Amino acid sequence: MQSTCRNKTVTWICKQIDLGNMSLTHKLQRKEGQWNRKMKSDLIDSLLREYPINPTYALREGSFYSIIDGVQRISTLRDYLAGKFSLSKNLDPIIFKTGSGDESTESEYIIAGKRFADLDEIMRETLKASELQIYELVGATEKDVREIFRRQNAGKALNKTQLRKVIETDEMGGIIRDLASQPLFEKLLTPAQRRKDLDKEYIRETLMLIETDQENDYTSFRDNQINAFIEMYQENIPYEKIEILKQAVAKLDESFESIRLNASSIPMVLYVAYQVIKENKSFDQLAEIIQDFANGYEANEEYKAFCGQGTTSSDKVKGRFEYWRRLYEKIS
Repeated sequence: MQSTCRNKTVTWICKQIDLGNMSLTHKLQRKEGQWNRKMKSDLIDSLLREYPINPTYALREGSFYSIIDGVQRISTLRDYLAGKFSLSKNLDPIIFKTGSGDESTESEYIIAGKRFADLDEIMRETLKASELQIYELVGATEKDVREIFRRQNAGKALNKTQLRKVIETDEMGGIIRDLASQPLFEKLLTPAQRRKDLDKEYIRETLMLIETDQENDYTSFRDNQINAFIEMYQENIPYEKIEILKQAVAKLDESFESIRLNASSIPMVLYVAYQVIKENKSFDQLAEIIQDFANGYEANEEYKAFCGQGTTSSDKVKGRFEYWRRLYEKIS
């Protein structure tokens, strides 16, 4: 593997995105939108003040760049130049010096609360000419990429769900991303939940339920249990089951214009939908059961006892699992 650090201007970076030469969707990266306005404003302010910015890391193949660390920074720059947000209103003015020696002058520029188009021209040009360090990684193996990602994020606030992608093979990760990208999850989850990659976590948990039988018990959703399951499962992926689950997800999406479930029930619903498709039972009956469950959830004290503190423990997962299996038995 070769690693080369190059300085790239904001203009160059945004142009590469426009040309389709830069991807911000590498499987190990968090989705865009993790930063709030203050964090975004601090980045723009730092560049204008020439404060140091953490390097960005990218896999490079020819002229194509895939960002493996720095998506939030780059997407922030792209969005700000496109006028998609204004800066925080509590930023201090920028003191900008021109000339040198006795002929130097200082000018003050207000940036607080401004969109890119509202900045003074000298601020716009300064920002576009600002540079980010990009480490270009050429010839990196999958192991190299995962190890670089792990080390770069060791001290950052990545949640355990997001870090779980490190142990997944490309094939396993692709299957989970494909299932989680289905429109159903836009109905089931809030944008904040999806940014945390909870859609992918619920897919993993559903796969665990599908593989649970008299010989194998995967009804603990503790972190170490999920990790152990993934490492086992991806050694011999049952593609026919994946296809049935994909059909079940699509059928659920077709059955509901909108639906909200408590989060811990999502894998249970996906599991039952899988079984209905597999056994060719009535999906209309299942849809009615799901709607009735959603409508009556707040009064369902029996079920809610399995949804409180310790919701990932085996006892709580089994309680929810058995509840939904009993509902499944009612479907003809």
